[in-house]
Amino acid sequence: MPVNPEGETPDLGIPRRLARDMTIADQHEWIRTELRRRPITRRAALRGGIGALAGLALAGGPWTGVARAAAETGLVGRHLAFGDDPRTSMAIAGELTRKPAGDVLLDLGLDERYGASVPVELRELVSQVPRGEDVRGGQQLFAHARAEGLTAGTTYHYRFRLPDGSTTPDATFRTAPAKGDRTPFTFTAFADQGVASEDGKGGDGKGGAAPPNALTALVAQDAPAFHLLAGDICYADRAGKGQRDDSFDPGLWTQYFAAIERSAASTPWMFATGNHDMEAVYDDGDSGHGYGGHAARLDLPRTGPSGCPSVYAFTHGCVGVVSVDANELSTEIRANTGYSHGAQVGWLTDTLATFRADPDITFVVVFFHHCAYSTSDSHASDGGVRSALAPLFDRFSVDLAVQGHNHQYERTDPIRDGQATREAPDRSTVRPATDGTTYLCVGSGGRRSNGWLDGGGDRYRGRGGADREIRSRVIGKDGDRSETVAWSRVRYAGYAYLRVEVQPEAPGRIATMRVHAITADGEEIDRVDLARPVPGVPAVPGAPAPAVPAGWTHTPTGLSVPAGSSPSSPFHSL
Repeated sequence: MPVNPEGETPDLGIPRRLARDMTIADQHEWIRTELRRRPITRRAALRGGIGALAGLALAGGPWTGVARAAAETGLVGRHLAFGDDPRTSMAIAGELTRKPAGDVLLDLGLDERYGASVPVELRELVSQVPRGEDVRGGQQLFAHARAEGLTAGTTYHYRFRLPDGSTTPDATFRTAPAKGDRTPFTFTAFADQGVASEDGKGGDGKGGAAPPNALTALVAQDAPAFHLLAGDICYADRAGKGQRDDSFDPGLWTQYFAAIERSAASTPWMFATGNHDMEAVYDDGDSGHGYGGHAARLDLPRTGPSGCPSVYAFTHGCVGVVSVDANELSTEIRANTGYSHGAQVGWLTDTLATFRADPDITFVVVFFHHCAYSTSDSHASDGGVRSALAPLFDRFSVDLAVQGHNHQYERTDPIRDGQATREAPDRSTVRPATDGTTYLCVGSGGRRSNGWLDGGGDRYRGRGGADREIRSRVIGKDGDRSETVAWSRVRYAGYAYLRVEVQPEAPGRIATMRVHAITADGEEIDRVDLARPVPGVPAVPGAPAPAVPAGWTHTPTGLSVPAGSSPSSPFHSL
């Protein structure tokens, strides 16, 4: 089998007869060599390149897919992510449409008077992709602020302020609740989103409902505590099918962030990486995994193993969440397999053990891209992912696994030791502590849907389908292995997302996660309740949220600022 199957990673101008056997590190070295071979063309292309920084309103240039915006403020596509501790930190980012003449600041406070300023770091991203004898080039500039020292369970207002005095509209976010807080909350999830095409059609230019935007609108309407995206974020390689016009277009990231801003400006969007997120064009030091572009665009928690930027963990209330980089485990697409040399799995083992030893964490959710369990006719199940993750999920009783890669919705019965432990039809209650892990594929976030193996067909609320075993397959490094499975319970070859309602409980009671599958039209097609006893060890009660963050003082003007600071001074240095 090829290391890098055609169409499964971004097309970066490498001849396909070479690219099929290249890792991401190999691809990056090939690109560097080509760029050194023609420096004059590279400079000329860069000067003529079109990117957000070069001017979003321009119409020509080598990347005409770059977003065009008439943003008066000069900053677009705001998006949030939790910091290392979601109770006390938040990362706020956006993209500048022009290089500023001075410092950019983030105004932050408990109301629209703000009262404190956070310094903003600017990260330039230069894209240079060989195409034949030419080089496509462009520049983008991303603004990042990291607010620290916040108070748990508190709503904050923010805006970016540019040197000319212009500002972005006011927006708000809320920090995670204090330790021991039992307030119910909701989170959402999907994968494989992409960007709706300019003609208003779907994420791959097909279909009429613009599913990426429809699903984002539903998530925005839910206003969840956070949103999980299990890889294949914006598809900067257009259709992603390995066709000649599938050239990598970094401007699609500009379009993507603008499209999700209606939700991501107020809700932390937490990303895992998929195969279409491995962008070998960018230098990421010695890691060689193609995530250098994401280092400029995103600001994810830095709680994972060194050298694995999309691997991290965080807690929100009684839920512990882990992002796993399935690219590093995959035996189907091996362009990044093994880059951590075992560090990721070792870290994951320790993290799951820590979560399960914490009496304040009831549920554990892990999200990643390639499916450990799926009956899709596209990628089915990845043998490397299954062999690495499933034993750990059994060992540490993971409640919910959120997957992507296959473009449909599928829910398994609870699984342990590779087998379903019981049937779990629509509206059933699963007890993960005894039943096992529920695996959900929700690669239904916007890309054209895949089909099912063995004529399995759709099977969801209102559409019964046959209750039978399905002949599926597991993809290993040496090829496919057939398997006959009975664990595929619900299947929907359409666009959908997850809405998960978490009901914490006191020690000795039963906490629940109610998992809804909602279509792009807002219809619920599946539901399962995950119920788990809360350990009978009292949680440490959280202090009630103060009126202003701890350590802040009121100034004579009524503004709230850190003790010893003036109203205009930053309260955190990056």
